[in-house]
Amino acid sequence: MKERMRYIIIGLMAWLLLYGCIKDESSGFRTEGSPITITTEDSVYYQDFGTSVLIDPEVTQSQPDLPLAYEWKFIATDGGALSDSLRLIGTDKVLDYKFPRSGIFRVRLRVENQYGSSFKFFQVHVQAPFEQGILVLSNDQSDVGRFSFLRLKEENEVLSKKESDFNLNAFKQSNPGVTLHGLRDAIISYISQVSQSETGTGLVVSSETDQVLYCLNAQNFLIENQVDVRAYCPEMYPTTLFGSDHSGISEVLFASNDAVGNPEDIGVFEVRGFIARPRPAAYNKFDKAILGIMVIEGWSILNYVACLIDNTHSEVHSMENGSVGKWNSGDRFAGEYIVNASFLGTSGCMVFITQDKNDPSKIRIHKTIDDQLEFESGIYEYTLAKEMTLTHECQMCSNDKYKHIYYYKDNKLYRWVYMANEPKLPEEPDFEFVDENDEITCIACSPNEEHIYVCVYNPNATTELKGRLLILNADTLEVEKEYKGISDKALKVMWKVSV
Repeated sequence: MKERMRYIIIGLMAWLLLYGCIKDESSGFRTEGSPITITTEDSVYYQDFGTSVLIDPEVTQSQPDLPLAYEWKFIATDGGALSDSLRLIGTDKVLDYKFPRSGIFRVRLRVENQYGSSFKFFQVHVQAPFEQGILVLSNDQSDVGRFSFLRLKEENEVLSKKESDFNLNAFKQSNPGVTLHGLRDAIISYISQVSQSETGTGLVVSSETDQVLYCLNAQNFLIENQVDVRAYCPEMYPTTLFGSDHSGISEVLFASNDAVGNPEDIGVFEVRGFIARPRPAAYNKFDKAILGIMVIEGWSILNYVACLIDNTHSEVHSMENGSVGKWNSGDRFAGEYIVNASFLGTSGCMVFITQDKNDPSKIRIHKTIDDQLEFESGIYEYTLAKEMTLTHECQMCSNDKYKHIYYYKDNKLYRWVYMANEPKLPEEPDFEFVDENDEITCIACSPNEEHIYVCVYNPNATTELKGRLLILNADTLEVEKEYKGISDKALKVMWKVSV
């Protein structure tokens, strides 16, 4: 028993000695010599991931001409990676260092002269810089991509921020050696890259030009992995992304173009295996892919839903939970050209706007009652009195709170009351820019549906970047905030959720 107690005491003393090496803040001078004093304005620092922490201490000693040696080390204190031991990160007087991950770190500065050493300790909080806010994806005239990000604590904070609050190089900040070409889409993917039993999130980004799918950390935009689509499907150039979602399916579907920019087929990105492949079954080529979000009532589960418009065969294919082609419209649209479509809120229901192929002035409105392409029995039909304001290329954005669908053409924004007894498309814009060079390139609704995000591009803008973001009141369409010079030509604006 005494022998056992002796080993316990020895082990405890050894542990305390090791802990003291990390925690000891005392000076180590053997004689009076030339004591060193280290002072700084702060001992706690907050820094965004991807940017350098700069600590510039004032160091004095009683014999000022003695040479000094500096040693900076750190250890993570949040229990994550790098929590096992001290790591050397600098030997200069000033620390200028980018931490390898977000988290909380204890930093130790040791300054030594020929007589001994002194210590100073700091706490560094490396924050996830892109946790939540508005993300704008854009490309310049050379098709070089850009992430512009506005960090927000809550949605309405967007009304009190300034242009300078936008991070105009959010992707470059975390990936300084990588250039994005031909950005086409980005989507939050709710799947794990580790195992079937784990869940996780990431931001998947498609590059059509480079034929690459990137998996980014959803909070700091650091590239965690990527797939060269050319290695598996050389004919596929990825564009629109379709999930995956909370269902746990480990695939992200992507639409693609061929080498000359025509819609090609649907591909599958296996996130855990990091490979890309075509769908095993043959599907007709599509000419427009539309993504929506469906929330299952009572479960608070988010599902990505999507549809593929195939005007060659006047058909629509729908997909949910990674299953494409599970439902199709059959002969519902026979003889009709499908101009555009929109999901209605988070119900999974859709509305389709078509033209008669033999008489384009005849417009038909088709509504589904679910996400499985079950249609209402009635079809609303009317004859155009003026030129149609809706185009095949524009994005449609539904607002469930006000029961409106917004769409755009050139410098004009339209609001369609699709629930009206006579749901005709508007003939006149509800909002129009005075400058005809202003081009609306993409829109989105805020999650609380109080605002519409409108991205505008003007090649003659006086700002260095020619894209700007407007925050419109969803009910009155009044401009409540404008951010100038925050992007190139935007292709997508989205509320980036905290995950």
